[in-house]
Amino acid sequence: MTAAASNSKLDDGQRQKLFAYHFRKELTAETKRREAAADKTANRKVAKAADPSFTGQKFDHYLKAHFGEDDQKPVDRLKSDRENLEWLGLIPATSSGDLLAQIDRVDNEQLIQAKGYKAGLLGLERRSPYDGGSSDDKLWLASFDAGKTEYETEIPDILARLEEDADAESPPDLDEDEAA
Repeated sequence: MTAAASNSKLDDGQRQKLFAYHFRKELTAETKRREAAADKTANRKVAKAADPSFTGQKFDHYLKAHFGEDDQKPVDRLKSDRENLEWLGLIPATSSGDLLAQIDRVDNEQLIQAKGYKAGLLGLERRSPYDGGSSDDKLWLASFDAGKTEYETEIPDILARLEEDADAESPPDLDEDEAA
């Protein structure tokens, strides 16, 4: 059964109104998407001005890894990128072909700490993915609290310092007497 056949009881005017009803929802969603995209662009400009290494590509990569369900995918991608750089002669080859041969591996405890810390730093919900009361749960929660505390205590100072630096770089305001 086609859409036209299923709506045969509606005349053209009613169909137009029904379309408008559904389009309003689309319009609201699209407006929110565009506003969010504008906010994202503005944030990235401010971030890049604060630190030129904070590129859109860096944010996109972090978002993709943050929302990824498979932690192995970014590792596989890094391995492939590293191999390409080796083949191009831009970095030395690892002797064993092991992605992490030249650096220390993180153990499970360090991984749990890093995930909890990141969640606290990013202001995510304080809900550990580990069994409640387990040592992993306690470690994650402690790391979350540390990340949250560091953010709350240090970000105001960092922002104030950046604002002072920006004020120092801008030309001083001229008094009316100096302007004349």
